[in-house]
Amino acid sequence: MSSTFENTEQLSCILPADYSIDSYYERILTKRIAVVMHMHYFDTFDKYKQYIDNIPKEIHIYFTTSNNEIRKKIELFLEHRKNCMIIEKNNRGRDISSFLVACRKEILKYEYVCFLHDKREKDPSMKKDIDRWIYSQWENMLGTSTYIYNVLSYFDKNSQIGLLLPPIPIGEHLSFLYRNNWYNNYDNTIKLAKRLDLHCNVNKEISPMALGTVYWARVDALKKLLEYEWKYEDFDAEPLADDGTISHAIERILEYVAKDAGYESKWVMTDRYAQERLGDFTNVLSKAFERLRKSLGLRNIYDLDRFDYKALELKEICQNYKKVYIYGAGIFGRDCLHFMKAIDVRIDAFIVTNMAGNESEIENISVYSLNEIEFDNETIVIVAVKKEYQEEIFKKLKENGLPTSAICNWRQY
Repeated sequence: MSSTFENTEQLSCILPADYSIDSYYERILTKRIAVVMHMHYFDTFDKYKQYIDNIPKEIHIYFTTSNNEIRKKIELFLEHRKNCMIIEKNNRGRDISSFLVACRKEILKYEYVCFLHDKREKDPSMKKDIDRWIYSQWENMLGTSTYIYNVLSYFDKNSQIGLLLPPIPIGEHLSFLYRNNWYNNYDNTIKLAKRLDLHCNVNKEISPMALGTVYWARVDALKKLLEYEWKYEDFDAEPLADDGTISHAIERILEYVAKDAGYESKWVMTDRYAQERLGDFTNVLSKAFERLRKSLGLRNIYDLDRFDYKALELKEICQNYKKVYIYGAGIFGRDCLHFMKAIDVRIDAFIVTNMAGNESEIENISVYSLNEIEFDNETIVIVAVKKEYQEEIFKKLKENGLPTSAICNWRQY
């Protein structure tokens, strides 16, 4: 089974939104720092302004836009904010050409840069999920002024960190978190890596960390990408395809550019976002395992990790017998039935010690007491009961003429 994310426990850092991890703001802010934002949608600017207002006044801000209506809104914002400017761009390349064409030379003047852009759902049914994705990006880049200081302090204290990314989004219809996100972009990412002269392993089996082209970066970590002289013509013309373009490759190559430069990448999040995310994970995991138990008989992470091994072993064992019984008609017996159905092994019947308190049929499969069954050399019994009952049942089966080789312990898998 391929890995979706490698060493996940080492990939995230959580920083406080409301208290500082370093009191030396002055030293941090003597560094050259910029925030670059691409704005395209006129009617969503106010949604982002609450985060833009968190940017400390010492940090330079660059806006890019190709929309005259939103330019007017930005100009109103600039009346009350120093260290800001608007850079014109055309919409070819969308947000990615904002930092690689329109602002590339400016970004190279700084030590640290944050890049963000606005976003809107294409399908109205996805609005709730896209709003949660937007929240993940902006909250975890510009959550509060104190959080921004903490991000910069984290860079300052951890010289090996080159890229801090918002976490992979979670939503009702978004599947990014649960799958490999290369889609049809591995080959074009490899071509881009060669063009940029990157010397690092781009592993197809490990899902890329960067999705959405939003990040805090040490500029040195992205130099090979930023020093390449990009032009608008390098990007696909509108309407942009949903997959497989140079833009999709750039989105996924960020961590590898940093890796080539000798830097590590991490997901970063505010402590308050992490708390919400933990609640979401707990809820999703609970629902997922309830479904996995009912459909596959899987109860926990251990069962899930060993599913392929367990399926192969049991299928190979059972194919040598004409009759397959499950001993136990309780929750473990039912879990075993669901698992065996999933791997296409037919169950002939359930066996119980006696019928008292047991149903005569479970999911159209008959239940018999032990004294009703005659065993032969073409029969195997899978014992699916609590551990404290196993020894007694193994003994009973042997007394009834079943050899040890024809008794399989479901709970050992």
